[in-house]
Amino acid sequence: MIRRAEVADHPWIIASGAEAYHDLGDYTRILPSWLEQPGVLAWIDHDAQGRGRGFAMLGFYTEDPTGARSAAGTQHVVADLLALAVLPLYQRRGIGGKLLSHVIEVAERVAPSSHISQLRLTVAEDNVGAQRLYARTGFRIVDGSATYDRGQRALRMARPLGTPARK
Repeated sequence: MIRRAEVADHPWIIASGAEAYHDLGDYTRILPSWLEQPGVLAWIDHDAQGRGRGFAMLGFYTEDPTGARSAAGTQHVVADLLALAVLPLYQRRGIGGKLLSHVIEVAERVAPSSHISQLRLTVAEDNVGAQRLYARTGFRIVDGSATYDRGQRALRMARPLGTPARK
């Protein structure tokens, strides 16, 4: 079951994310800074006993830090899948796919009123399983030049919003 994360869930998200992303950087520092942002939403997948199995974080922000508006008077808002992680004990059970579908549904609902055309993410270059999951839901590689804190190469992927995903 997926539910919206609350402030009381933040320590669990931070600890779980730090474990899941330990090779990529200091997520005990990164995740709290994301969770504090007003445009970031988080969800937790949990079992019947309420034990967390995974989480996802979706951020909405303006791409232009100056807040400049287009000729039509709208800001360019971006949707970014900041994090998606499933605890090792629960991997390969469809939980990541359910969390990803939930994030896509939320982004799709917000897209028309916020003028968001795509959902973006960054994934480790060697995380082939995650890349396949993203590709199955309509994400395509748009840039291979990103790097994480510890220098690991990453790919940037994007999925158009407002169009059905390929299964």
